[in-house]
Amino acid sequence: MALLWENLSSQLESVRSSTRMTTVVTTNSDATFDGTKTRQQRLEMALAAAQKAGNKVMVSSLTAVLEGREPQLDLPSFPEGINLS
Repeated sequence: MALLWENLSSQLESVRSSTRMTTVVTTNSDATFDGTKTRQQRLEMALAAAQKAGNKVMVSSLTAVLEGREPQLDLPSFPEGINLS
């Protein structure tokens, strides 16, 4: 999961670096992003939002990323009869 976050982060950095537009949107939303936050700050904001929403899987994943480790996810098993071949 951490690898997915790293991949998304690098893709976003690539898009941001190729865009010359500097628009700041001011709203009262928790999801406001103005491009001035560091990766660490963005992850902490995402963690706070996941905690507020009660998303345990996302909280676990973001906590692991912030601590620099791979997340340990307990995903449910597939129902009987489903094969991943």
